[in-house]
Amino acid sequence: MIKDALKIEKINTDADSNLKGIGLQKVRAAERLLKALIDGKRAVYCTIEHIDDVLEIDVDGEKTDYTTEQNKSYTSGFSMNSQEIKNSLRIFFDNWHGVVESSESMRFVFYTNAPIIKEKKVGVLKNIKEDLPEQALIQLLIEKKYESAFPFVLPIMKDYYIEQHKKHTQDIGIYERLWESMTFEKWKVFFDLIEWNFEQKDEKEVRKEVEELVRQLCCKFNVDLKYSDKIVAQILDMVELRTFETDFLHRMVHVGEVKSLFLELTQESKIQEKLDPLHVKWDSIKCDDIRDINDKFLGVCPTFDMDLLEELEEEYIEGAFEQSQHQDHRQVKAYNYRVYRVCKKLIQHIIKENGNVLSQDQIENIIDNLTDEAEKLILDKAKTYSVAFEDRDMVRKTILLLFQDCYLAFN
Repeated sequence: MIKDALKIEKINTDADSNLKGIGLQKVRAAERLLKALIDGKRAVYCTIEHIDDVLEIDVDGEKTDYTTEQNKSYTSGFSMNSQEIKNSLRIFFDNWHGVVESSESMRFVFYTNAPIIKEKKVGVLKNIKEDLPEQALIQLLIEKKYESAFPFVLPIMKDYYIEQHKKHTQDIGIYERLWESMTFEKWKVFFDLIEWNFEQKDEKEVRKEVEELVRQLCCKFNVDLKYSDKIVAQILDMVELRTFETDFLHRMVHVGEVKSLFLELTQESKIQEKLDPLHVKWDSIKCDDIRDINDKFLGVCPTFDMDLLEELEEEYIEGAFEQSQHQDHRQVKAYNYRVYRVCKKLIQHIIKENGNVLSQDQIENIIDNLTDEAEKLILDKAKTYSVAFEDRDMVRKTILLLFQDCYLAFN
């Protein structure tokens, strides 16, 4: 299994041991996840700095496909003699041997912005009598001209491979026997799994590609494009923060997690689209009446039934609780403001007509009338905006809550 690679891979290299170059790794992992989402894949995982610079696991098909990637951001070109090429091949080979089972497949990617350059007869190549091919050795590998490439590539790779393992194990014989077991056909199988990508986009250009992919997905999921930068940042943060997890599964970012970012903002866009703009008015209301509903009702009707007041108290308490459980406080504020405005206007007329004295029947009738008018307004506004509550019971409880707080009074 892929986890067994951790047991085989014992050498601590720059790519494995620190976060140098993590910027390119992050954007490449993000690019893979976004492309998987565009392609409709539902079971793709990615992480960085685990097994290799970037690891992608695709379990969408019948087989589990693994892709490991080496990322190199350099200004100078690479030849077969370059440290980065030799080390990448060493990592690929260690990960490949003993990891791939009949039910699984693995591919290796070498990704760089740098070009290919031709070898010079230095190092191991000095001991080979034959002249170097006219083409660069890496180019021969890309074109699968293995008969021409292997006489030069394999000696370079073997020298580096054995020397590296000598530094990290006392039983070098295991690796020497492994090497000797490799036939020409096995080497062909191994090198056929490698995808060489030279002169590719650098980190900044891949970042732009990621941004473009996010914009495409915003259109697909009906997300406002103003959220695209936020989504890019969230994906990159998710990929980077997972590197600090010790558990293998916790390190992985699933394509479904990326999709959920778009779906959450799709919902947010819908809410914003139908959000009542008057929610901003609620906090600007001046409140200086510190009396509660008992004081306000008894102030205009000293004989108001106390049992009924207790029932009204239970109603506004329930209303306050329901409002506190609503998922969007802005909708609640807009709702309260709409109810407040219609009630305040009606109460002003009542005060002009009746002064500061009311009977209990009048107060109960006024509450019913206020509920009628506020309900009409709320149902009408629901045709344009998303209102917090549409039922009559909640309209009544909200009116009582406005009386309990410092918003409405009969005097």
